[in-house]
Amino acid sequence: MKKECARIFSDKKLFFTAVLMPGLLIGVMYFFMGNLMGSMFEVTEGYIYQVHAVNMPEAIAENFSQSQINIINASQSDIENIKQQISDRNTDLLIVFPPDFDALVAAYEFESGEPAPNIRIWSNMARTESMMAYNLVSGIASYHYSPAQKFTINAPAADAAGGEDYELATEADIFNMVLGFMIPMMLMIFLYTGCMSLAPESISGEKERGTLGGMLVTPTRRRDMALAKIFSISIFGLMSAVVSMVAMIVSLPNMMQLEVNILELFSVQEYLLMFVIIVTTALVFVSILSLLSAYAKSVKEATAYATPIMLVVVLCGLASMITGGAPSETFYYLIPVFNSAQSITAIISSEVSAINIAVTAGINIVFFVLCAGILAKMFNSEKIVFDK
Repeated sequence: MKKECARIFSDKKLFFTAVLMPGLLIGVMYFFMGNLMGSMFEVTEGYIYQVHAVNMPEAIAENFSQSQINIINASQSDIENIKQQISDRNTDLLIVFPPDFDALVAAYEFESGEPAPNIRIWSNMARTESMMAYNLVSGIASYHYSPAQKFTINAPAADAAGGEDYELATEADIFNMVLGFMIPMMLMIFLYTGCMSLAPESISGEKERGTLGGMLVTPTRRRDMALAKIFSISIFGLMSAVVSMVAMIVSLPNMMQLEVNILELFSVQEYLLMFVIIVTTALVFVSILSLLSAYAKSVKEATAYATPIMLVVVLCGLASMITGGAPSETFYYLIPVFNSAQSITAIISSEVSAINIAVTAGINIVFFVLCAGILAKMFNSEKIVFDK
């Protein structure tokens, strides 16, 4: 027992990865996830919700005037046009009251068995402002008419047509929204894990088995051997990432039970741009993991070093959910890994900037070249390559 404790406490790397790092990772992950969940359903500070209202009673209109809601009076003839605006995400909400709503509420008796006066509200779940406006409007209405609550909201039984679809987001809108949240994170994870399964074994594995030392005494230059390692890992990491990306995109509609044609979602140009980002991002991950693998004494140690990097990758993939989409400022795309996630988000949301995509690809390639040079220098160090 004394021997094992001495071994762990004397090895600072092992003590950190086995004892301290799990708690640190949990704390950091929960901190960012807490901020993320809070920001997903936030709108810009000071935003004024645009709510179109038909037959709104004056008494309840006074309550709306005291909130961040701009009530736009409309008539029955405007309903279809406003519904189209909501579907196109050009406005937030449409609320329709029955004529003489207050009188209907006052006269309604639960014992009658008749449907209660019904308020109809149309919204678009693909637009955060619309969802927040729906919650705010329904909450104000419920508060105004409490405690009796002699009314319903979007009750199917109260519609003459037997029920109406009050959610105006199309399947394509919902699918694109989910893609914008899921694809950047999942794709970054697939890229990283594909590279992580290859890089540690390729370098630190050979160091651990002692075969790397035998290779280094051959006439082959160490620089060439280092470059061969990093290029070969890049090829297989890229193959794994492309296969994972295709499988994920093809299977998403079935998972979400949506009838969406994948080929019609993006143009050929957008698919090509996404491929370029995937290729250059795989190079970044390979270069990072190759350096960690060369520095580590064993595959286990290299994998331990790679775990905190996974946290950074996940957070970069989730960044678009926090920021509400890809930023337009070019300086964000100078940061490796983060720039790739934002570029993928921009492609999915059809907000592609040629300059930002070019900057991302260029920065990723430069980063790969620099890391390849560092790896070649590491292979020339006897202390690093023979450290076991």
